[in-house]
Amino acid sequence: MGLANLLKPEFILIDGPSLTKDEMIRSLVEPLIQSGAVTNGAGALRALYERERIMSTGVGGGVALPHAQSPAVNEFAVAIARPKQPIDFQSLDGEPVSLIFLALGPEDRTGLMRVLTRISRLLYTSDLQKNLLKAATAESMIQLIRSEEDKLVGETSGNFPHKDGNVS
Repeated sequence: MGLANLLKPEFILIDGPSLTKDEMIRSLVEPLIQSGAVTNGAGALRALYERERIMSTGVGGGVALPHAQSPAVNEFAVAIARPKQPIDFQSLDGEPVSLIFLALGPEDRTGLMRVLTRISRLLYTSDLQKNLLKAATAESMIQLIRSEEDKLVGETSGNFPHKDGNVS
């Protein structure tokens, strides 16, 4: 299972209103709660906000990768936002962000790190970031990610562990 398999159109917010960092995180967690991937919204938000207090996940270059692991999360889940106007995420480079990938996982650090590594690799070794900023629909964003992942086949395992630790 690759990154594209973790995404559903309802997990992607395109051209939404400019929100604060906390509001954006909350809006990305909501569809994950509704899907059942997050079993305790307050617990997942607490873990995400705590991670942000340690250090901003605004990694620079217009991208933020808020992430956390928590017992409030039932399975690995990813949501994406592309706000209509860039938002202040207290990024490391001081620039606002235009693309946000939120990743949550159960308390298996290895799995979450694999998800984050995959996101970073896709965004920074291809034209994916530029293409996602131009995509018209959530479905086209998922297809762009799937296409980039297909190019990685053979370079690295595209599988993420499930909650029980098994890889599929």
